Amino acid sequence: MVADVPTTPAGQRIVLSRAALGAIAVTFLLMGTLASAYGPMLELLTRRFGIGLPVAGEVLSVHFAGALTGVVVWMRMLERVSGRLAVAAALAVTGLGCAGAAAAPSWPAFLVAVFMVGIGFGALDIALTQLVAHSEGQRRSALLNALSGAYAVGAVAGPILVSVAGGRRLSLLYAGGAALAFILIPAAARVSGRLTAPSAGDVAKRTTGRGGLIVIFVVAFVLYVGVETGTSGWMASHLESVGFGSVAAATLTSGFWLALALGRLLVALVPPTVPEPAIVLAGTAVAAGALLAAVYGPAAPVAYIVTGLGVAPIWPTAVVWLARLNPGDARATSWLFPAAMAGGALVPGGISLVVARSGVGWVPAILAAVALGCLAAFALAATRAGRVLSEAAGSRSSGA
Repeated sequence: MVADVPTTPAGQRIVLSRAALGAIAVTFLLMGTLASAYGPMLELLTRRFGIGLPVAGEVLSVHFAGALTGVVVWMRMLERVSGRLAVAAALAVTGLGCAGAAAAPSWPAFLVAVFMVGIGFGALDIALTQLVAHSEGQRRSALLNALSGAYAVGAVAGPILVSVAGGRRLSLLYAGGAALAFILIPAAARVSGRLTAPSAGDVAKRTTGRGGLIVIFVVAFVLYVGVETGTSGWMASHLESVGFGSVAAATLTSGFWLALALGRLLVALVPPTVPEPAIVLAGTAVAAGALLAAVYGPAAPVAYIVTGLGVAPIWPTAVVWLARLNPGDARATSWLFPAAMAGGALVPGGISLVVARSGVGWVPAILAAVALGCLAAFALAATRAGRVLSEAAGSRSSGA
């Protein structure tokens, strides 16, 4: 394991006060609420805008297409501006998108607003996660899992709010999201420091032989986010297809997010002696097995909840895992975020195509296949990481 070392030059080191961490937690909560609302919202959107279910499912891909755009733009911005400015700008875009969704008079207008919400979501995702993962202090993995738990808590609230509000009052939900995003903008001033890109020479020294490893992580993240997003976005529709009512399906979707929140909070208590690869591989294996079980309709409710527990630690723990493998190089972990947004757009979009042709019953089988691919990718990453670290240790010994 690579020791925790400062990852930015003196005077620019990322220091997060308790007030900053509190603001980050609330922002994650807002992000979770917005992201989790889409699944239970699909049936309501079909009635509100007079569209079919496969068309309504496009909202997931549009959101993550916007998120991919936000990630790509903010990847560069984070190297050029302070953390507080990057976070404030992302919150402003999120607020404007939510306001647009609240006032949207038609399906195309709603999709444009969702795209803007996605831009803000992606920008906040990379900015907040990178700032925490590369901040000073010990137990960054535990801290990021705990903060990501706030995202999952918000995700629990999203489906419940949708089911309570109903289609006619969805505008109120988005209006509330806009208000909270704008209220949080002043709190961004609590973030101190910025991410600094290392020189080309430093990157060459630190990442020699690791380019392939980063590519493997990117593939694993595409598949992981596809599992999480595809499950949360389509489980309600699948559950309704096997006999559950819309309220029960929305409640179970909240249960998925509650399990994810609980899982992240529990992982924050795991001793630091437990290596990140072990946590990531165990979680991915549990998720894959649970989704295979969800193919059997009566087992689907419990299986989806177990899936939430399984995927819980993957995102925050894997980000810190790669950050430890590449100390001082925030660009290495930056590439995980466009990968994540691509996964969020591609997998749900692929499921929409299958649903249109073959029915919603294929959802858990597709998700199980993606989860197994994710498990294989992370297993390959663990093997490759061990080899790279051994070679680096041998080089240092030879140099000595």
